[in-house]
Amino acid sequence: MGSRKNILIWGTGLKGQKAFDTLIQYTQTYNIVAFGDNDKNKVGKYFCNREIIDATKLCQCVNIDMIFLATSAKRSVREQLSSLVSVPIYDDIDKLIFPFPRVAIDISGFCNAKCKYCVTGRKNRKGKSIDRSKYMDFKLFTQIYEHLTSIKVVMQETEIMLYNWGEPLINPDYIRIIEYLADKKQKFSVSTNASVAPLTENRNAYESCIAFIFSMSGFSQQSYDKIHQFSFNTIKTNIIKLTDNLFQNGFQGDASISWHVYKFNMNEIKLGVEFAESLNLRFDSYYPYFAGLSLACDFWKGKMVSEQKDIADDLILDYVEGLLKNRPADYRCCLENILSIDYKGNFVLCCGSDEDCEDFEWKTVFDISSLEDMLALRRKMLQCNTCNICREKGYDYWMEKNPKWQVCEGKFI
Repeated sequence: MGSRKNILIWGTGLKGQKAFDTLIQYTQTYNIVAFGDNDKNKVGKYFCNREIIDATKLCQCVNIDMIFLATSAKRSVREQLSSLVSVPIYDDIDKLIFPFPRVAIDISGFCNAKCKYCVTGRKNRKGKSIDRSKYMDFKLFTQIYEHLTSIKVVMQETEIMLYNWGEPLINPDYIRIIEYLADKKQKFSVSTNASVAPLTENRNAYESCIAFIFSMSGFSQQSYDKIHQFSFNTIKTNIIKLTDNLFQNGFQGDASISWHVYKFNMNEIKLGVEFAESLNLRFDSYYPYFAGLSLACDFWKGKMVSEQKDIADDLILDYVEGLLKNRPADYRCCLENILSIDYKGNFVLCCGSDEDCEDFEWKTVFDISSLEDMLALRRKMLQCNTCNICREKGYDYWMEKNPKWQVCEGKFI
């Protein structure tokens, strides 16, 4: 597709919610500007943080490129709206989307951080996980990319996420990989802890990069000693270097700092905001949760008794019980349409599950010979025991609805 399209969803019931949940994943393709409804009691109110308008106001909207009908009365509503506006009207969501808007390719099979509430960081603290030989080399990456594009699993609109459980910038072929994607004009995104700073001299290297995320655990050495266990000064220096390198080499996407709000670093948020603003980075902050379904299950099963004091001192969890109670029975996981591939080229369940989960690793990329094969495999994956546990526990809902910090008001939303 071409430029981003403004779309209105007609219908504010369950069908409207499902349409919103699907289309919101395609933020590079669609901008959901509003909802429409004939119910006068709803008009003027908000649904999914979008205004609800009626047919009268629809006629006044000049910024709507298309309408999606999320209503059972498709025929009558189509007749009504088509007499008022000339924009395309759709009622089949498959005609608007491609199956997998995002594909995570973990180009590094290891992470060097020692975050104690992440399954990989915990293993690093015990000296079990860091293995710098575990990465996807340039040849394998290009083979995977070319295969997935040939069978239409990856399209040009697809966002290739160069991360999952690993730290992508440690991969010695990182620069070659991003330059390759730039040459292909393929959208990609990066998330990094900024412990290293590989730089490119290719002026087009970041043209196709739509998001670059710096993960931070505070703004002092004391905070970093508690979580990442890196040199804080090194992190600051690397973020500055990488940011300069981004903007000097074609980047026009969303560059941000992803701040993990712990009890011990809340007094450092102001410094983090000022640092982000000084570099033209968006500041995004949220409560950390247990990264990895197996770790969250250990917490729920009471297997982390020895860490209760640390958990109480570090994490803000008093909202979780109430949040999970609000999980709709028919909730669909936000990761359903995201594929995850590990550094060896295997499909893995998702970025919420981890290698300690049952059913984590599935077929290799090259075992899939068509888009139909991929869709069939994904359906099978979503019916596995680990997915059932994730839904039962509400971990899927926790990941998506985890509150964010509203900096301007000093509160979480």
